[in-house]
Order: sequence, then C-alpha cells, then structure tokens
Amino acid sequence: MTKSVIIAVNDENILYLLQRYAEESGFQTVSASQCKDVLALLAQHATPALIILDSESTCVTARKMWHGLEVEAAARNIPVVVYSYLDEPAESWHEGVAGCLPNSVMYDDFVAALKTAGVSLEPAFS
Repeated sequence: MTKSVIIAVNDENILYLLQRYAEESGFQTVSASQCKDVLALLAQHATPALIILDSESTCVTARKMWHGLEVEAAARNIPVVVYSYLDEPAESWHEGVAGCLPNSVMYDDFVAALKTAGVSLEPAFS
C-alpha cells in the first residue's frame, strides 16, 4: 500500500509542484483546498504519512481551524509541514510544526522537510 500525503495550499502552481515532489518521492497525493477539507479527509482516509499546510491562512477562523487540525494531526501522530510564502519562517508562529517549506521550494527543500518531520522516503511503497 502506498503512503499518502495530504497537501492543502492555495497557490495552484505550488500545489502542482508539491504534488510532483511527493509523487516523485513515492507518495500518493490528496489535495484539499481548506483546513476543514483536510479534517474531512482525515475522517475518510487512512492516516497519511504527512500533511502540508499553507501558511496563508490569516483570518481568525482559519487559524482556529488550523490549530484544531494541528491538534488532530498530533493526536494521530501525523507530522504537519507548513509551506510559507513569507520571509518569516512559519515555525516562529506555529508551535509543533514538524518542518517548513520556503517560498521558492525546491525538491531538496521538500526532501529535507520530510526528513525533519521524520517521514521515511525509503519504503514509500509498503
């Protein structure tokens, strides 16, 4: 069974890029447009190896939902990596994230974030 990665980012180009990186690394990808969609996906699917979230959620409601998602993911031992388009790293305002992907994310950045999050690339097909 192939491990999966849930990717919830707003920018379609970054979404495509992260999907390609994940698939190239041997993961199946599931995309979500909002945090609430990620929560629904978590209820429907087997536990993913990783969740990638967009740091762009700035409204209070989105941040509360994001915090709920982080709590849910932590309870299920799913690492959360944040994609940040800002110069300031997302780790500085999100406690507990397993890693951060920079604005101009390259494949090496993606692999490094996976390793930092403790996600194994070796047996992506198990």
